[in-house]
Amino acid sequence: MVCVQFSNRKEAFLFYQFLFDTSSRQQLNGEIKKDRGSWSVEVYESQKNTAPRVSRAITNILCRRKLNAWMEGILRHRFYYEDRDEIERVVKLSSKIKEDPPEGVVIPPIDLYVERFVRKAVIEQEDILFDDLSADCLEYLYHDLLDFTGKLLDEYKLEEAHQMMVDSWRRRVNNNDTGVHLLHVLYDERVRYFYSEGNEVRRGELLNYLKSHPDPLIQNLPADWGILPALIYSPEELVIYSDRQGEAKLELLMNIFEEKAVWKPLSHFPFLKA
Repeated sequence: MVCVQFSNRKEAFLFYQFLFDTSSRQQLNGEIKKDRGSWSVEVYESQKNTAPRVSRAITNILCRRKLNAWMEGILRHRFYYEDRDEIERVVKLSSKIKEDPPEGVVIPPIDLYVERFVRKAVIEQEDILFDDLSADCLEYLYHDLLDFTGKLLDEYKLEEAHQMMVDSWRRRVNNNDTGVHLLHVLYDERVRYFYSEGNEVRRGELLNYLKSHPDPLIQNLPADWGILPALIYSPEELVIYSDRQGEAKLELLMNIFEEKAVWKPLSHFPFLKA
């Protein structure tokens, strides 16, 4: 028999549901009991047969209910963050970072470390105190969690700076009247801009415009085509033609121009693709 004891009712029932309500070829026998304010889940099977599923159930609860709280504690007590909303934004970013780590950034596989620790603990014990196991798990991975949280903060600061930049550009395109009402953006192998009449925007025209209308907000942007023409001319409508969803520059344009931007398939481009 394997017994897992909880001081928290919700965690006990989550464990029970995960263990007994999930579909499996091997049905387990067991029950949940309450005794003086604590709850225990007893599994009437051999430890060898139940250990993998008990391990997965405990890991699931730790990753879902404990990791975020542990990161919040590190943010408060090691990085001295106090604003609840900001802490929540940082912690929320952790799921995204785990699923898609930034290029060149190596993050500790925290969920995997939790899984390894729990699997070893479950194999070695028949009577498991969930609270003690949770505290031991935090101690086991604390330095890796500290490393992960630090890298998470770096990405959060980058995202915050990026969002501030996007907000500035958004205000610019909303308030800047250059007389250009519509720009077509064609993206196949590269980004090309066209006026509403169909003639292509040329680099010389943009340079001349910038000389006569200097703008410190965009003067340090890279000289490649990218989003620069759209920012300079700030059209009232931007129509993007591409079959490549997820292209970073185009997504950025959509984010800046919001309802002013429309995305259409490449085949809808109204001019000859010379």
